[in-house]
Amino acid sequence: MTTASAAAIEQWQDVVPYLLDVDGGRHNLATGMPLELPSMSAAVRAAFRAAVDDPGFSSRVARYHGVLGDEVLREQLAALYGERFALPVSSANVLVTPGAQAAFHAVSALMARRGRKVLFFGPEYPGYRTHQDVRYEMVHSDVVAEGEHEFRYVPPRGALDSDVGAVVVSRPSNPAGNVISDEALGELLRECAAVDALLVVDNAYAPVIPGLAFRELGMPWAPNVVLVQSFSKGALAGERMGFVLAPEPVIEMFAELQAQVATFPPQLVQLVASILLRDDHYVGLCERDLRERYRERHQLVGEVLHARMEVPFLLHASDGGQFRWLHLPELRTSTSELFHELKDRGVLVAPSAPFYLPHLHREPHARTSVRIGVTASDAEIEQGLAIFAEVVNAGR
Repeated sequence: MTTASAAAIEQWQDVVPYLLDVDGGRHNLATGMPLELPSMSAAVRAAFRAAVDDPGFSSRVARYHGVLGDEVLREQLAALYGERFALPVSSANVLVTPGAQAAFHAVSALMARRGRKVLFFGPEYPGYRTHQDVRYEMVHSDVVAEGEHEFRYVPPRGALDSDVGAVVVSRPSNPAGNVISDEALGELLRECAAVDALLVVDNAYAPVIPGLAFRELGMPWAPNVVLVQSFSKGALAGERMGFVLAPEPVIEMFAELQAQVATFPPQLVQLVASILLRDDHYVGLCERDLRERYRERHQLVGEVLHARMEVPFLLHASDGGQFRWLHLPELRTSTSELFHELKDRGVLVAPSAPFYLPHLHREPHARTSVRIGVTASDAEIEQGLAIFAEVVNAGR
């Protein structure tokens, strides 16, 4: 397929085949593949060895187990997050899931059962849209300037109506890296409570695990709050393990839905996670070494773009996570169309349109932005962004 004949990349399923193309000879800045840190990989490897040698190994792998997850791990997680954020939680408030994605499907399944819609603030991760019987709605975030070259997305107030059953936000965001402030999140929580909607917060990049937010943030708690956490970015992406922190009635509903499709989450990796949490070493690696490496990559992306770009551009404020979000206000085409030209030059980036619902695709930020991954090597980031800048500069 040539650049001239290639269809614009506007749907998430069109991007997905490229996300795993990390060994295909391209500079893949589209992927969400987590950053690998040798010290964390070593800690996980040691924990797996300890799990295999554990006296309870046979019962773990040879027996059936409860849908909520391992009781010891749930107690550890409740203590860790309860102490860190002063949350009134116990193991009864924790559900272990086979990947955080399972929790978002449970949200959609619950909304399908209730006949209510799910609301997002664009741009937002498309993987939350998992259910054909749910009405998904999106409103554009407010755009607030921060200095000459940066901006921030802020959820608009008053966007909820009585049909909204759940609001889903990622924090730090995929794709923009945005951290909604505690104050704005509190206001959103009050709006959700007023219409009896769940506030579902995706903390896949947030403290405590994996701790990829670059500024301190609190965690909301209320009868309608669902906090979705993940071990994936903490060197366990291949094992698919997440967990939910929520009030007991919500945990019970999610567990019922999970039991219908997964029966119970995998056991060996739960034992590994429990071993990792027996002391502060693993959490320290997340919050110190891993976060600092991500911060360095965020800075590198900004430095290369400022050095190479000859056309106006804006970066979303660097709050954390795996991506930087670039907006090109004077781009003559769309990044959905630009995708193929960049691909032919050996560079993959994620265009902005898939992170919006179709009715917003003509909005400026949905047409002329890109998500840039920061987990490639320094050399790949520098070389890939040099080619990216060359292509964009030439089209001015």
